[in-house]
Amino acid sequence: MIELRGVGKRFGDRVLFEGLDLDLVPGKTTVIMGRSGSGKSTLLRLINQLERHDTGTVRLSPIEIPAGLPHGEWVRQATALRRRTGMVFQGFQLFPHLCVLDNVTLAPRTVQGVARAVAEQKARALLELVGMGEAVDRFPARLSGGEAQRVAIARALATEPEVLLLDEPTSALDPASTASVVAVIQDLKQRGFTLAMVTHDPELGQSLADHLVELK
Repeated sequence: MIELRGVGKRFGDRVLFEGLDLDLVPGKTTVIMGRSGSGKSTLLRLINQLERHDTGTVRLSPIEIPAGLPHGEWVRQATALRRRTGMVFQGFQLFPHLCVLDNVTLAPRTVQGVARAVAEQKARALLELVGMGEAVDRFPARLSGGEAQRVAIARALATEPEVLLLDEPTSALDPASTASVVAVIQDLKQRGFTLAMVTHDPELGQSLADHLVELK
C-alpha cells in the first residue's frame, strides 16, 4: 500500500535514518518502536508527508514522491497522498470550539464536499464504533484524555482513509483510558484496517504488531 524505498531524514548534521525500506501491508498493523529521539514520530509524519524526506521515495500508487521535488509539485503530491490517509496525533488536536459531532464531520464536509446529513450519519456510526456514541453534543473540554483520543480516531476514519496512522495514541493516558483506546485499536485491527502506530510501550507494540519496526 505505502512503500518507502531508500528513505533518509536528517536535521542539520544529525541523521535520524537513512536507506530505510518499509512497506505498510494492506490489512496489517505495523508498529514503530525505538528509544526516545530515534525518529519514530518523524517517520510516521514522513509517511504522511507532514515531513519531507531527504533521500529516497515514498509511494502510494499511483502517487510517487521522490526526494528533492520542487516545492509546488511536492505540495500537490503530498496533498493527494494525505487525502488517502488518516492521522491520529498524540495531542488529540480536536477543535475546542466544535462539538464532537462537528469535529468528526468537518473534514468530510469541507475537504470532500459530503453533504452535512450524510457526513453526520457516518460520524454517528463511527462514534458508536469507538464507544463515543453518546458524546455527539459534548465539547472537547468535557472529554477525558481517552475519550478525546477515541473521538480523534473517529475523526481520522471519517474520510475513509486507506491507512490509519497513530502517533503514540496512549501516551500520557491513565490505565483505564489506555485500555479503552487499545480496545478500539484492537477492534480496528480485527476488522482489517491497515494501521501504522508509534508507541513507546514494548508490551503494547508486540501485542498489536503484525510487523514490528525498531529504530535504533
